[in-house]
Formats: sequence, structure tokens, C-alpha cells
Amino acid sequence: MSFFSSWMKAIFVIALLFPLHSETALSPSQYIRRIAPECDVYKGRLHLCTREWNPICATNGQTYSNPCVFCSEKIDFDGKFDFVRYGEC
Repeated sequence: MSFFSSWMKAIFVIALLFPLHSETALSPSQYIRRIAPECDVYKGRLHLCTREWNPICATNGQTYSNPCVFCSEKIDFDGKFDFVRYGEC
């Protein structure tokens, strides 16, 4: 009976720890998420952006819906604001 009990304890502990491990393992690295989008790519097609949701927080305190929208506005305003991080402000 103790062998069964030991296995049940081990499975219980693994079941408790797996969600914590899987959430952190699947999230993008913080190093990658701090790299600013390359705005030179969007110079030829300003304001022709998709409606995807990949928010960017800028130094002006505004959240832009994706890198294309962020870069289009930044180019329009002659770079008066800059990239802070991916995600909402």
C-alpha cells in the first residue's frame, strides 16, 4: 500500500507543478520582447496596416495596436516618441 501511496503523492506534486512550469516555458523571453520594431520596413506603406492585436506601449503613454501602427505614427510625428515595451501601457 505504501508503494501506491508514494506514486499518488508524486503524481499529485507533478500535477500541481506542471501548470506553473508550462506557463513560464511557453511565454516569450523578456529579452526578445524589449527589442523595438524596425520602423524602416513601414516607410513605404504608411498607414496600410493590418488590424492584428500586438500592442506596443510608447513613451507618449499611448498604446498602439501593432508595430505597423506604432511606426506609422512615429514617422508622422518625426520620432517625437519612442518604444517602451510590447504590451499595453
